[in-house]
Amino acid sequence: MIIGNTLGIVFANAHDALLKDMTKASSMAAVCYGGRYRLIDFALSNLSNAGVSKVGVITKSNYYSLMTHIGNGKPWDLDRKKGGVNILPPYVSPEAQVYKGRLEAIYGILEYLQESKEEYVVVCDSDVVANVDIKELLNYHVNKNADITIVTAHGKKPNGQNDMMHYDFNANGKITAVHFEPAEDCDYSLDIMVIGRQLLIDIVSEEYAAGGVSLSHGIFEKCSSKYNIYGYKHEGYSAVIDSIDSYFKANLDLLCTDVRKDVFNKENPIYTNSRDDMPAKYGLKSKVSNSIIADGCIIEGTVKNSVLFRGVKVAKGAVVENCVLMHGAEIEADAVVKNIIANNFVKVSEGSNICSETVTYIEK
Repeated sequence: MIIGNTLGIVFANAHDALLKDMTKASSMAAVCYGGRYRLIDFALSNLSNAGVSKVGVITKSNYYSLMTHIGNGKPWDLDRKKGGVNILPPYVSPEAQVYKGRLEAIYGILEYLQESKEEYVVVCDSDVVANVDIKELLNYHVNKNADITIVTAHGKKPNGQNDMMHYDFNANGKITAVHFEPAEDCDYSLDIMVIGRQLLIDIVSEEYAAGGVSLSHGIFEKCSSKYNIYGYKHEGYSAVIDSIDSYFKANLDLLCTDVRKDVFNKENPIYTNSRDDMPAKYGLKSKVSNSIIADGCIIEGTVKNSVLFRGVKVAKGAVVENCVLMHGAEIEADAVVKNIIANNFVKVSEGSNICSETVTYIEK
């Protein structure tokens, strides 16, 4: 039985440096998305929807807001006496040495893995927006008699991550070659994989003892000929957040009905830590088109093609176009903003004009 026999591992700080302005005070996992979500909601929801009831979240730095968001794991049905969600420390040795790469991170939680009883492990990064059917993935893994199965998407490979792989497959879906260079049309990794728990322990222990630091290079470059490694193609929407531009695009992609239906489908919901707030308020002369407006917003001006998080205020005469405005941001009267990402509680003063041809991130 696969369900109930699977452990989830989520990396909270994978690739923080790619969004360094947005992760100064929080982890990649805690970065806000889509008006009310955090990026880690996708990994936790995908696992929960598949019946995975034990999840370890490996932290590294700036994880207070993440811990506050996850809490006891109740929104994802992970508030369990046995299993549930566990925040795992970032140390790779008793001397409190913080891990350098994902291989060292897993080596640092070997005791957690060894004490677990589950046969399979689903390892996820938290910088991917995708509604992945983990139950179907696990069935695919077992039916193929695979040692490792990696989730892939087809298209132009995101170039922000130096260790992101793309693959060649045979007719049966087995990976026959691994590549790391940029590619325009390929099957690239979504950094979600299934592997046997004991096999993961063995590979990480062996590679760490040999001085390795990269999980990707350690498993796929050295082990692709030794083990049966298969690809599972995710056919739905996916976005890898590897830059400010990709973050901006992933948010505005939600303005497309088909993308919203795919990402937030009813069969596999995406859960989050909800917060009660008043409904959004719209002034008599406000104009809103093709936008996502979260609870608690007060709109008296014009909003076009934008995503507004909770508590955003757009005053009379203000114009917001092609923007992502985070929690509590305020656009004062007659200000005009275009193509910006505004951090939490940013205030754009009255009459200002911030219209950029490229995406611009504004801190408080």
